[in-house]
Amino acid sequence: MDSGSTDGTQAIVQSFPTTLIQIAPEDFSYGYALNLGVANVDSEIVATLSAHSLPAGSDWLRNLVQPFTRPRVAGVYGRQVPRSNATLFEMLGMRLTGVLGDAPRLLDRRPLFSNANGAFRRALWLEHAFDECVGGAEDIAWVRTMQERGYLIAYEPTAAVYHSHGESVWRHLRRASRDVPTVAGNLLHLGSGDRLRPSSHKTEPMTRPAPD
Repeated sequence: MDSGSTDGTQAIVQSFPTTLIQIAPEDFSYGYALNLGVANVDSEIVATLSAHSLPAGSDWLRNLVQPFTRPRVAGVYGRQVPRSNATLFEMLGMRLTGVLGDAPRLLDRRPLFSNANGAFRRALWLEHAFDECVGGAEDIAWVRTMQERGYLIAYEPTAAVYHSHGESVWRHLRRASRDVPTVAGNLLHLGSGDRLRPSSHKTEPMTRPAPD
């Protein structure tokens, strides 16, 4: 998925045997980009990486999907190793969200997750897509719904990636502020649904299953 990069990413991606889906920057939301990407794959398990996440080892994907041997596991997120450019605020945020730990765990209540380095069951996504109308933390809203349905979220530290932004305090706070409404809503058990935006995008809208 690409939303208007200008650093040569498109040419690099097109040199590999993969599919590049492009959307206009003004159409971007994390939920929309994720939903459109997942709608265009056919796999039981879908793994996601942010553009600036780099697997730390060749066994990253194998370790990431291993917890899915448990039928109740809906999603798995892996460890994030900060680069040397990580700021104090960023390190604090990573610690609070539990992506720095070195012990695996299964969560049935705390809605912790990260699509920067994560994977989930596509069948469950078909039942409940990512919310396209929130500014951020669409992954947290999704896993909370899964936990309320009785599923587990696994943290797998051996599925590590290098990931950090190294941005200024102002940019960090502005980015974090997009997550606050979603996170606060989940803490208050308001949450967010699988709201999809009107199909006015320049790309084909996602195909949704018919309701039962």
